[in-house]
Amino acid sequence: MPKIVILPHQDLCPDGAVLEAETGETILDVALRAAQRHRD
Repeated sequence: MPKIVILPHQDLCPDGAVLEAETGETILDVALRAAQRHRD
């Protein structure tokens, strides 16, 4: 399973993140899914 590494950013994501993606899934879809999970 591919992983997308989000580097730390002072305001947006201070700790950084590693997101798991399905093969063929777009970066935007992965980021939106992660944001939705974080919001719940």
